[in-house]
Amino acid sequence: MPTSTADEYFNPLNPDHISDPDDLMQRSRIHCPVGKVSDVLYTVNTDSGVRQAFDDTKHLSSKGNFSVGAEDVRWGPFAPITNTDPPTHTALRARLLKDFAPARVRKLAPRVVEIVQECLGVLPESGHIDLYAEYAHFIPARILYALIGIPNPLWNEVQQWSDIIVATVPEPTNELPEFASITRYLGQLVEERRANPDHRHEDVLDNLCFANDGDANMSAQEIVTHLLQLVVASTDTTRALIANCLYRLLEDRKHWEAVLSDRALLSNAVEESLRMDSPAQFMVRSVVEDVTIASCAISASHKTYLNIQSANHDEERWGEDSRQYRLDRPNASAHLAFGRGIHTCIGAPLARIEARVAIGALLDRFPEMTLAPGAAWVKCSAPLVRRIESVPVLLTGEGTR
Repeated sequence: MPTSTADEYFNPLNPDHISDPDDLMQRSRIHCPVGKVSDVLYTVNTDSGVRQAFDDTKHLSSKGNFSVGAEDVRWGPFAPITNTDPPTHTALRARLLKDFAPARVRKLAPRVVEIVQECLGVLPESGHIDLYAEYAHFIPARILYALIGIPNPLWNEVQQWSDIIVATVPEPTNELPEFASITRYLGQLVEERRANPDHRHEDVLDNLCFANDGDANMSAQEIVTHLLQLVVASTDTTRALIANCLYRLLEDRKHWEAVLSDRALLSNAVEESLRMDSPAQFMVRSVVEDVTIASCAISASHKTYLNIQSANHDEERWGEDSRQYRLDRPNASAHLAFGRGIHTCIGAPLARIEARVAIGALLDRFPEMTLAPGAAWVKCSAPLVRRIESVPVLLTGEGTR
């Protein structure tokens, strides 16, 4: 087995590899499917290897998820759902799915449309704007905060705290002042909601604050942990999906024009974006029993970095054009962008609806939109998230044809 500490292979611990990793990941898939990058961490770079790791809950644990060093990032006395194993994970997932199940998400669809239209309404009629900073940045957070039950006046402030935390992961976040601010505020929301048990709401706060149908009673601190996880995990990844997909559709404008002509193509456009530019770049699993992945033996007490982005570009799975955006790619939804198995993202149905509604609204209002001259793919600096830094466009395509 090659060591992926070598410069020619992807190493997530090397800051120089984060901004433009695709060539390194391709080399790793071919020559180093599983590579050791530190005394603790192995990378798993292929589709088959990452699928195996997601499915293996016997040898691999989620308890150290996102932590690439020997010490796990501390979340406090309670772990979020992404860092739990059965049976704790099973009960918590069942409870959260009450709010994120497809039927509940469909009920939320009119509110999604309303929020998207509010964000669309503040855009100018023409001219040059950044679709990420002025449009995509706001939509997922506002939708999620409405679903949770966070009052509207604090949405922007909560989003600013969350943005700092997301940009810091996988480094520890619990010493950040923004971490203290957001946990303190969420704790206040829990206290206020529990102080009014007769005034019920159909939202996540009520679901977690009041036990129903045999649910366990949660402490305020435990509820804050789960709310924080939702806020941090579900906003920037969905913003990334919307911004990335818009860029890919406009990068080769025949994609945009095809979706304009046939809106049925929009769903596959979103799935191909998730495959091409996976918003969550990786997950981490702790090896609790010796395991073999892609013919590589990994002993207990090590960690595996599940390279989702590399898996979604795997030529063995997707063909030789795996690093190209194809609007007509067959079975694009078989990607791993939302994980797999028991840890498949509970927010996936909502993220898909948000992306389709947000992009569809732009297609309706600005059918002539083009990328601005000089627009280019530049990844944001956050190690966890693959998101284009900006999407500069000319809203009416003026001066480009």
